[in-house]
Amino acid sequence: MRHVKHRTPTGRPHRVAELLRERLALILLYKCADPRLKEITLTEVEMSPDLKRAKVFYVARENVDRVQVQTALDKALGFIKAEVARENLFRLMPEFFFLPDPGLDRAARLEELLKEAAIAAPNPAKKTDT
Repeated sequence: MRHVKHRTPTGRPHRVAELLRERLALILLYKCADPRLKEITLTEVEMSPDLKRAKVFYVARENVDRVQVQTALDKALGFIKAEVARENLFRLMPEFFFLPDPGLDRAARLEELLKEAAIAAPNPAKKTDT
C-alpha cells in the first residue's frame, strides 16, 4: 500500500491566488483606461482548489460610488482576462468574480458602534490627589 501525501489548502491555490492578486492590481492600476478602476484596492483572491474560479475581493476608496465601480469591473472583465492570458499564468483561464470585501465593511461598522458606545457611556469621575 502506497502512502498518499495530502496537500494543505495553503499550497498551490494559495500561491496562485497571491500571484494573481498582484498581477490584477497592476493591470487595474496601469493598463485599464477607466478611472473608476484606479479607486479600488484588491484585498484578497481566493482560488478554488482546481484553479477554475477566482473570487477577487476589493475595497473602494471613500466617497466612491460602489455600484459604479462594480459596473466598471464588469465592463472591463474581458480586457482584464486578456491581460492575464497574455502573462501565461494559467493553462485554462479561471472565471473571475469581483466582490466587495465584506470584512472591511464589518470592521468599519464595528468601529462606528464602538465610537457611539464610548460617546454614550458616562465617564467615571476622576479622582484627584490632594
